[in-house]
Amino acid sequence: MERLRPDDPEQIGPWQIVNRLGSGGMGIVYMGTNGTRAAAVKVVRDFLLEESGSRARLAREVETLQKVKSNFVAEIVGSDISGKNAWIATNYVDGPSLKVLVDKEGPLSESQWFVFANGLLTALAAIHQSNVTHRDVKPSNILMSKDGPKLIDFGIALSKDSTSLTKTGMVAGTPAWLAPEQFTGGALSPAVDIFAAGSTLYFAATGETPWGQDDSSVATIMHNLLTEEPDTAKLTEKQRIIVSSLLQKDPKNRPTAPSALKELEKNSGGKLSTDKIARKVQRKKKLSGRQFSAAITITGIAVGALLYFIGQGNSDRPKEYSWSVLFDGEENPQTGKSRNFVAFVCDQEVLTNSVLVSEINGEEKASSFITQVIPKDPRCGVEFDAIEVKGKIKGLDAEGAYAISGKTRSGYDFTYRFTLSIAQ
Repeated sequence: MERLRPDDPEQIGPWQIVNRLGSGGMGIVYMGTNGTRAAAVKVVRDFLLEESGSRARLAREVETLQKVKSNFVAEIVGSDISGKNAWIATNYVDGPSLKVLVDKEGPLSESQWFVFANGLLTALAAIHQSNVTHRDVKPSNILMSKDGPKLIDFGIALSKDSTSLTKTGMVAGTPAWLAPEQFTGGALSPAVDIFAAGSTLYFAATGETPWGQDDSSVATIMHNLLTEEPDTAKLTEKQRIIVSSLLQKDPKNRPTAPSALKELEKNSGGKLSTDKIARKVQRKKKLSGRQFSAAITITGIAVGALLYFIGQGNSDRPKEYSWSVLFDGEENPQTGKSRNFVAFVCDQEVLTNSVLVSEINGEEKASSFITQVIPKDPRCGVEFDAIEVKGKIKGLDAEGAYAISGKTRSGYDFTYRFTLSIAQ
């Protein structure tokens, strides 16, 4: 999550905007609340609406998507396509994306993989039955809730009776997750989602893409995707059967989503209970502390984590330690090499006496940590306070998951969760 920027809206339709969830080529996604529920609100970028009829096509696609009924698709809960800023709201899903989950926790086990594959293919079956092609199926567009995967972000979805919202000559989607025909100009059918599902399932099983990483050059990915075969030796025998069928380069040779589901059930050996994947998701959520209650109680000012550390310890210390503090919602940790660690987050009007650091497991007070509130700290800006947490490392037993909580003068409760990692 990101804190709101000066030009971000405070209100979109009935949704009070809390913070940013992310942004991309098709729009900016905010977290909003209407007092009783939370939603992911996507504001469509203006250039997508410049062509004559663009709004009408987008409205028709939203109407079509509202008919999609699946437990594995994020439900559309509101939209306004005719206003100055076109927006679409879907239910907020409390869970990390598949990409974050695999990057942090590692690939899914075979049993968890079958549960995930069942959810993803079930979602695609429901979408395709409604004559919609998603066109951007990838790990970052799949949220992992305790009830199974949820497919999100239909920003470039294409319904059967509409044309693409992207301009002529542009390739819509992320290269590493495209199908061959999206590079060669072939017809865009539900088969492109099937191919992307194969690449996504490969990633879920191995932590890698079969064609090149997201940051690989388009030329490299295109060459691999059009001319090479995926290295299926990294998959189990049963995974290989499913993934190989989905990654057929000729779209005519790929199964439909219902056919793939039948093959999946045939090879699953009864491994389709959502309880198996829920345990992995809960471990990730316990580590990161991504809880809906915390997300909506803060003022929308997310963590602004920067590098800061003090001292190098005594020169005669017997052991050298390095530490890393990663706050929930941040990609880069604060790090240092010292027996002392200092990390900080930014908030406004913090009540000094209210700040407390607790262990996430059991919520016990972390008495060995010291907190300090520094008003108008240069690291945060003149309108913000820095909330520092620091401690002296005596051993590896300090490693764990913690939370900084407190109150602001305006009456808001805040909670910032972080993990402390220590190495010798």
